[in-house]
Amino acid sequence: MTTTSVSSPKSKPSWVSFLSGGLAGVTAKSAVAPLERVKILYQIKSELYSLNSVYGSMLKIVENEGIKGLWRGNSATILRVFPYAAVQFLSYETIKNHLVTDKSSSFQIFLAGSAAGGIAVCATYPLDLLRARLAIEIHKKPTKPHHLLKSTFTKDGVRGIYRGIQPTLIGILPYGGISFSTFEFLKRIAPLNEKDENGQISGTYKLVAGGIAGGVAQTIAYPFDVVRRRVQTHGFGDAKAVVNLEHGTLKTIAHILKEEGILALYKGLSINYIKVIPTASIAFYTYEYLSNFFNKNLNY
Repeated sequence: MTTTSVSSPKSKPSWVSFLSGGLAGVTAKSAVAPLERVKILYQIKSELYSLNSVYGSMLKIVENEGIKGLWRGNSATILRVFPYAAVQFLSYETIKNHLVTDKSSSFQIFLAGSAAGGIAVCATYPLDLLRARLAIEIHKKPTKPHHLLKSTFTKDGVRGIYRGIQPTLIGILPYGGISFSTFEFLKRIAPLNEKDENGQISGTYKLVAGGIAGGVAQTIAYPFDVVRRRVQTHGFGDAKAVVNLEHGTLKTIAHILKEEGILALYKGLSINYIKVIPTASIAFYTYEYLSNFFNKNLNY
């Protein structure tokens, strides 16, 4: 998920936030796609790739599927991430500029970030489902995303393509809120030596702040991500994690705690930490660069 945002004193045109956010999300997610795939395989307790080493898992994927295997499912990621990140950035900027009365209030920024994340999830969820299922495929010839979407809809209807949205929403609300509010807070307390003569915060500080914000948010919301992936991939690929689709999110978490222990709720978190900082950094830099480029060249 890409949640770091940039706010400028001057409001951006809506299309600038939308386009810049979408391109930033695609760039960041594509860069860390191999880590994302390994994380999902860990979460669903893959039979074939049940190694304890991230590097070892990647080597086995390359051995079985070729180098392209590391990016399996990334086409679905790109299809999802562009509209997701675009809607999220646009929603956040719109809510912040029109509904937030005190931009120094972490609580109000938290609510704006949560709302933006929820809106983006609802708008693009079926594509997230496809990405997860494509990531756990183990045969060499990958399924086309549109074929998988069609077969899922034909078999299970609208409910099928939205399977797992409950834990996703429950997780994205605190994740979006915490990441945005933490990032904005860190910007407010930036030391003077990280600002130029115009009061602009350095890119390095913003990149580090974005990574910290993403890491804090991910730690708190991660158990919901584990539940989400297990529900999404139940009955697909070589996932051996057992999940009762009739149970709600909290009941599923309680069941995992009882049967597998608390560490199961954080399976794959170390991989997420490895990818959070570069994801946030790349997304932030790309969003900032494109926003400034469009604003400067089109005189906004």
